[in-house]
Formats: sequence, C-alpha cells, structure tokens
Amino acid sequence: MNKISSVRDLLTGFRRHRSIIHPRTGMFGYHWMKGTIDLPYPLLKLHVEPTSKCNLRCIMCPQSMDAVGDDVGYMDIGLFREIIGQAKGKVREINLFLRGESLLHPDIFEMVRLCDEAGIVSNLSTNATMLTEEYSRRLLEARLGKMTISFDSGVPSKYEEMRKGAKFDRTLRNVLLLLNEKRRRGDSKPYVVMQVIHLFEKGETRKVPEIPADFVDRFEGLPVDEWDTFWAHGWAGTLGDDGSAYTAAPHGSRYFPCNWLWKSMAIYWDGYVPACCADFTGEQLIGDLKTQSLLDIWNGPPMQALREAQVKGRLDEYPLCAGCDAIWQDGNRSWDVFSGARSLVTRAPLPELQPPPGSPKTEAKPVG
Repeated sequence: MNKISSVRDLLTGFRRHRSIIHPRTGMFGYHWMKGTIDLPYPLLKLHVEPTSKCNLRCIMCPQSMDAVGDDVGYMDIGLFREIIGQAKGKVREINLFLRGESLLHPDIFEMVRLCDEAGIVSNLSTNATMLTEEYSRRLLEARLGKMTISFDSGVPSKYEEMRKGAKFDRTLRNVLLLLNEKRRRGDSKPYVVMQVIHLFEKGETRKVPEIPADFVDRFEGLPVDEWDTFWAHGWAGTLGDDGSAYTAAPHGSRYFPCNWLWKSMAIYWDGYVPACCADFTGEQLIGDLKTQSLLDIWNGPPMQALREAQVKGRLDEYPLCAGCDAIWQDGNRSWDVFSGARSLVTRAPLPELQPPPGSPKTEAKPVG
C-alpha cells in the first residue's frame, strides 16, 4: 500500500469513527491491552436492538437457520427512552440494530431523534428493502448519524442468492432514492457506508476481498462516504461449518482478547443483555436492564468474569467465544499495531492458544 492510500484510509477511518474518538478512547485502548478487569470508565458504544424480526433470510446470517426462534419482538419506546436517559453523557454512539431489520420498528424514526437530542450518534444498518422515499426523508429529518447499507453484489442473481427474499432492482432503487435525497439536501448526515459481504470459498486467502469496480461505478457522483468489504464470518461458530450454506472465513493463527468487552454492550429488544453482539440465541446473558442499570451490568461480576476469561485465554468456559473468528488474526497490520502497543503497557504474555480444530478455518491458504 502506498503512502497516499495509507493517508486516505486513515482519514476515512477518522471520519467513520470520530464519534467515539474521545479521551476515553485512549483509556479503552490502554485497559484493553493491559487486560484490566474492573474498568474505570463507562462504555463508549451500545448496540440496541429495535426488533429481532427480519424480513429476509440471508444465507450468511443465523436468521436463515431460524436462530432467533420464538424470541421475536419489538422494543418498547419507554424502555428505549430509559436507555437513552442512562446513556446520555456517557455513550458516544448507539448502533440501532442487532439481529433484525430495524426499519420494521414503527418507532425507529423517534429512536433516531432521541439519540440526536441526547448528543449520541445513531448508526443504522439496513438491508434497504424497506428504504422507501418516505423512510429516507424521515431518517434524514431525524438526523441519523450513520447508515450502513448491506448490498452485497452488483450482479442481480448473486445478490438475490445471498439475500433471500430481496429483489435487486427494488433495493437499488431504494438506495438511489436515499442518496439522491441526501445530495439534494446538501447534508453531510448520515455518513453512508456501502457494505459488501463476500462468501468465502475454500482455497482462498484471508486477504480482504475487492469490490468490483463496475458495482462502485453505479453510484458515481452520489454521496457514498465509504465502501466496506469483508468475508462472511461464522457468527461465533453458529454458521460456516459443514452443512451450512457457505464456508466461514478462516481463523487467523494469533489470539488476542476481544476488544468488544472493553468498549461496548448489546441490548436485546426485551432488555436482556447478551455478552456478545454475535449471540443470536441468548446463550450468554449477562444482565437485564429491566432490573439493573447500564453501568451495573458494564462492570458487574458476569462482565468482569468474561473479561478475565479472555485475558487468561479460558475460552472453553464460554462456547461463543471459543467458536468466534474475531479473536484470531494473522500476522497483519492490525496484529502488528496491537502487539507493538500492548508491549508498551504490559509485559504479561498473551495466552498461547490454537484456533479451534476440525473446521474449514484451517484449510485456507496463507496470505502473501
């Protein structure tokens, strides 16, 4: 990568994550690398689930396996107001999505507005199938901070194969409606990310996949702020093994603790708090906002025990952690930055662990 590309990537990263760039961001990095269990700062970010219901059955999502089961519902707006009240002045950003399609919630525009009034950046991830002209207008008026649009292919047949239940032409029309309305208003909000997920095939490398130029060209001149692409992952082992619709991207060979536990929490529609944003089934619950506060859960015994297990490499105590691909990296730039910075704050070695055996994760070619 040349210097110009490096500078461009740095500026893009700053624009995308500037809402959580704060003095506490440095505290998060320091305490994550040091392995602090009882954190002296509040969380930076929340994932709040407006609904667990989805209108699609994408093959790279646990919804395709009915993983949510009977746990389908919509967050009460009163509970959301309570969350905002506790988060104001502490949380920098709220992702208004988790397991479902958030535009299905009738109060999603009010949720965005409440975030903006509280000085919290709202981020919506959507499959865009419901992003009508009216919905686009209302989201812009509510001052949505970011929007991630999942649009995985410029080839209609490929897109519809991955996004079961969606129609390419309708999604494209909806995305163009939003982008043209944003351009017409001349507004910098929302920051728009076009997200392209690639299905991993055996024999490929872990190198970041490329987005076809002709797909990007469809949106030339429109206010797309960033293109993001990555391999479909295994949702902490839920998908990607034998028998699923695709092969998950392979694990790297080097372990490091999950940074999620030092910066974020997720909240289901009913107020329960899972340990991880990849927990589709409520397998690892650590709290309940109907009876506890955000900060009580953030530094409560279950969360501290989970952080300690990550620091000491006791992944067998938490099945989702043991099957997750996010805590394994190759010897790439991310690993080098983490490893170098960590050596400045602690001399304690990382646990020497091996990626989970017996899965396609070990069959990929090395990068290089």
